[in-house]
Amino acid sequence: MNVGEWTTKWAELYPDEPWVKCGDQIFTRREFNRRVNQTARALQSLKITKGDRIAGLLANGHEFLEILFACSKIGAVMVPLNFRLAPPELGYILRDCEPRILFYSPEFLSAVETLRGRALSVCDFICERTGGCKEDREFGSWIDSFPGEEPEVQDEITLEDPQFIMYTSGTTGKPKGAVLTHGNTQWNGVNAVVLYGFTKEDVSLTAAPLFHIGGLSASATPQLYVGGRLVIQRFFNPAETLKLIGKEKINTMFGIPVMFQFMALVPEFATTDFSSVKFFIAGGAPCPKSLIEIYFKKGVVFNQGYGLTETAPAVTALRSEEADRKLGSAGKPLFHVNVRILDDQDRNLPRGELGEVAVQGPNVFKEYWRLPEETARAKKGGWFHTGDIGYLDEEGYLWLVDRKKDMYISGGENVYPAEVEDVIYKMPQVGEVGVVGMEDARWGEVGLAVVVPKKGASLTEEEVREYCRDKLAKYKIPKKIVFAEALPRNATGKVLKKELRAKYLGKSQ
Repeated sequence: MNVGEWTTKWAELYPDEPWVKCGDQIFTRREFNRRVNQTARALQSLKITKGDRIAGLLANGHEFLEILFACSKIGAVMVPLNFRLAPPELGYILRDCEPRILFYSPEFLSAVETLRGRALSVCDFICERTGGCKEDREFGSWIDSFPGEEPEVQDEITLEDPQFIMYTSGTTGKPKGAVLTHGNTQWNGVNAVVLYGFTKEDVSLTAAPLFHIGGLSASATPQLYVGGRLVIQRFFNPAETLKLIGKEKINTMFGIPVMFQFMALVPEFATTDFSSVKFFIAGGAPCPKSLIEIYFKKGVVFNQGYGLTETAPAVTALRSEEADRKLGSAGKPLFHVNVRILDDQDRNLPRGELGEVAVQGPNVFKEYWRLPEETARAKKGGWFHTGDIGYLDEEGYLWLVDRKKDMYISGGENVYPAEVEDVIYKMPQVGEVGVVGMEDARWGEVGLAVVVPKKGASLTEEEVREYCRDKLAKYKIPKKIVFAEALPRNATGKVLKKELRAKYLGKSQ
């Protein structure tokens, strides 16, 4: 069974049960599978076959998932596009993956018009809903003319075949297309069931964007795998998200830390009924301990999972009963995942020692699209080298410290910016902070901290340093501190260190 056949199986088993809700639309398993089949047949009418790429510049919606599962049924490879990217960035991805079709949401028509004619491989532009270019097909009316029976497929599609290509965030350079297979998605679903005990009775809210591996594969696909009900929010809105949690009796939700921060700041947070929630999962960026504690006070168990695009995404997770005792940990490896901590010579490090996190398992991606050398480096020795720095404690829990590429060396000592950020973040006047290394004639490198004060708070450079003096080694205290109104972040909530270096140090990397 490939991933595309999930919808077939659930439609056969429990056809009349509600499965996917988006806005006011509710689709049973039979209805959703029928739309997937119509989409698959419509794609086949355009001569789309196994291996062809299909790009989607799409907001969250049932259409996104219908296209994904239709591609999966016939062996086509979907390429979800980050709609927050600028047209030149999108153009680079389209030229790299060469899709035959570009699906788009009407909200992104202006970007599509800029791309039209520049993405030479694209033969058809199809708008997901009404409001697109009048010359383009409209998805709903287009697929309605095709039958809803299972599509005929000539070539076998196995778990080893590519299912989608998701481009990494590109925080340190050009984005790379991580090729994820049907098996990667299925094993990620198996891991989720083993760890969290998901069942078809569960209700999950997908509020994170589906173009992101967290929104798609930490939220939507595991829920569809177990047959649970899925509620889709088109665009994240913290007040609306809280209302949906109460109204739909949501059991679980994936979000990046910034999303949960925004939710905690709106007035609706105080009155939201969280009684149905089993747990929330935070991923995509380190989650501040203070934020987790805010949700604990509301009776919500907050699990901090660790994952990457290349691992489909889940690597480790914290069980709800351990979340308080191991607050701040990324948890233990999932059942079908192995984790090691390596030194610079790829040798295993003992418990408690910092090194690079390496991952092995059926969830690890197939390759970087058309980048064999990059793939070989990343998967050296049969282990995916994540570029993240961390350690395993005596009980086998993973603690993440920083990105390997963000580490800098001051006076011969390794400094991990996340450690420094965590200290400064605890200042009551600080809203956000980002730390990078900058050149220094005496020490080689020292720290630069970009601090965003909380609204109405006053803060000086010396106050920040004084706060750090008894909490950090002297070489870790930033030598330079600047203040800003906001930090640049990508779609997953990660602070863009590359942009901090460019703005404050005049460096492109």
